[in-house]
Amino acid sequence: MDIPQTKQEVFDQLDQMLSKEEKEKMISADDSINYHFTLGLWIRNNWIYEQSEEDVHRLAKAFKYEMWFIEPDSLSGKIIDSYIRHLKHQSK
Repeated sequence: MDIPQTKQEVFDQLDQMLSKEEKEKMISADDSINYHFTLGLWIRNNWIYEQSEEDVHRLAKAFKYEMWFIEPDSLSGKIIDSYIRHLKHQSK
């Protein structure tokens, strides 16, 4: 799986990866921190670590991550938070 380059590509890949039940749990979750060592770890391992600096910066920019360096935990958290908002908007 290639590293996504836009927010929509991230959402599309996560939509394909996650089951309906997993998405429903995310919509009703109290806090996205619950995904730090599960989905967050997967995002860090597959989309952040071991990727080219250019790809990671493009991904960070897609999520308006504005730090002068990439902090993997914060970026994966921002991605998950955005995805949960995306799911909640879709479920309305």
